[in-house]
Amino acid sequence: MDAAPAAFAPPPAAAAEQESSAAFAPRLRARAAGFWLAAFFWAAEHAPRLTAAAGRPLGRAIFLCSRATRRGTTANARRILGPGASQADVTALARRTLSSFYLFCCDIGRSFGLSREQLIAQIDSDSGRDRYDAARAAGKGVIVVTAHMGSFEVGMAALRQVERKGIHVVFRRDPIARFDRQRSELRARLGVVEAPVDEGLRIWVRLRDALLNDDAVVLQGDRVMPGQKGEAVPFLGGTLMLPPGPIKLALATGAPIVPTFSVRMPGGKVKLFIEPAIEVGNKRAKDGAPHPALLEWARVLERYVKTYPDQWLLLQPALVEDKVPTPSPGTPGEGGGEGSGI
Repeated sequence: MDAAPAAFAPPPAAAAEQESSAAFAPRLRARAAGFWLAAFFWAAEHAPRLTAAAGRPLGRAIFLCSRATRRGTTANARRILGPGASQADVTALARRTLSSFYLFCCDIGRSFGLSREQLIAQIDSDSGRDRYDAARAAGKGVIVVTAHMGSFEVGMAALRQVERKGIHVVFRRDPIARFDRQRSELRARLGVVEAPVDEGLRIWVRLRDALLNDDAVVLQGDRVMPGQKGEAVPFLGGTLMLPPGPIKLALATGAPIVPTFSVRMPGGKVKLFIEPAIEVGNKRAKDGAPHPALLEWARVLERYVKTYPDQWLLLQPALVEDKVPTPSPGTPGEGGGEGSGI
């Protein structure tokens, strides 16, 4: 049946009222979420000990009360642990992931008040510095591709310590104005140039020119942001959509892609891992398959996700097979944050 009989259809006025109410609810939820997140980041900056102490009870409450968060973290945990994992193990990993995400949010708020030196002091150690130096020796710029793991801003401070040329970070503006402003101020103190993907094609032209000038470009390449294109790759027994932006920039400039991860250690400090550079060279995709360099990045990412499963800070289902229909515009979800674009 294509439509309900007219006798059962609501009057025009009632239908308009229902439509207005349906549109109002997502906006109200978005405003409420924005208010509480803004309050949280204010508290994380001005009362870091209080926000850290509230982590365990607040995390439990969120896991119990937020069906979307519980579903997303549980779906990802089940994929990481594999089909033989018990429900208890899956739930435990999902809870630990949420705790790691909370610590990440605390770090963001706390980092706003820290200097570059104080951020660098949070680094436990780094592994693979020689790989980064080798990639930079080519003089073609460098594309640093990372993931939503550990502490992004501490990783940026560490990169600023070793990178003598310009650093451009690709990101998506956040709807929470306070957070967006504080993040920009922190990056300005680190000497990092922001490249908001919201501004479209001209940003990618600017990034291409930066690489041709032997600068560094930093992108998060483990998920496709809303409105962006992605390519499907095999991942954890399913399918993950990855952004092709890093590959397209490498093809346009010849710059190597250096996978880099900042992982939180048990004591709270961050360890940096730098993997061998992915050289795009003359590699080409065959018969509509993903580019070989994108598949190589997917394999590196999968290895780190398996090694540090509670550090992959995705609260929504990551794999295509686990996703639910996209929420209505304005519904809190996978909103702002770092993006990798085209």
